[in-house]
Amino acid sequence: MAELVAVYAVPHTPSFVADAQLNGSSSEAVRYFAEIRNHLELARPDLLVTINNDHFNTFFFDNLPTFAIGTAEMTAGPNDQTPGMPWYKVKVETNAAKHLLSTLIGTGFDFSSTVDFEIDHGVLVPLHFLTPDMNLPVVPIFINCVVPPLPLASRCFALGRALVQAIVSWESDARVAIISSGSLSLEIGGPRVAVDKTFGVPDPHWAAWILQQIKSGCHEDLISRATQERMLQAGNVAGELLNWIVALGMVGRHPPTILIDQPQLGNAFAAWTIQGGVR
Repeated sequence: MAELVAVYAVPHTPSFVADAQLNGSSSEAVRYFAEIRNHLELARPDLLVTINNDHFNTFFFDNLPTFAIGTAEMTAGPNDQTPGMPWYKVKVETNAAKHLLSTLIGTGFDFSSTVDFEIDHGVLVPLHFLTPDMNLPVVPIFINCVVPPLPLASRCFALGRALVQAIVSWESDARVAIISSGSLSLEIGGPRVAVDKTFGVPDPHWAAWILQQIKSGCHEDLISRATQERMLQAGNVAGELLNWIVALGMVGRHPPTILIDQPQLGNAFAAWTIQGGVR
């Protein structure tokens, strides 16, 4: 059976790539992702399951699933011209993707699937910093975190629990790591952007409170308070917290091994070591 070895939650801020090229080791993105990458390399995964939201590049209003999984043999991107990022071709572990799709549907999660898709910065910014050689296959899972109605936080937490069981029921000796990504408080191009910027962090206190809940390992208050209305008070893409909540469903009450705050961007970086396959 497959083994879950690590879970990560990181930002996918598209400007990180150009910032790293401009500022090198003085870039926070470079330093923080390097710490996560060290943890990932020690975990020695054979497969990465990515959990993120699309940004109207892979899906649009005419076909916008709540939960979706990519089952093609290959994908590529970025399909949103992320500044400074090269074009990547990424192998998809089709057998794992089809197993997860079938198993999750069997447990009551109505997933969509796609065999003809590319990926944007939501998937590729973390991979660019963590596995720049793109030498590990992925299974891309997409959560609608932007367009109301958003899925319930409790449903996303339950998805995390179900995803663990789906992974360890896959008949493979693969070591699997999860990379979820998103911001905790962020406004893009809306009325709450900062002066002379294209983004804003409308609710840093909310983001700080989220991190306190994650440190405590007690997620009940976070799940009950993370309503659609409350998340969107923290920014028009602050529903990306749901990607983190899927990760929390996978790790149980254990606090992260690594937790780095980036409050000026409404971001954070977290890593959990999973021993024994299930938590």
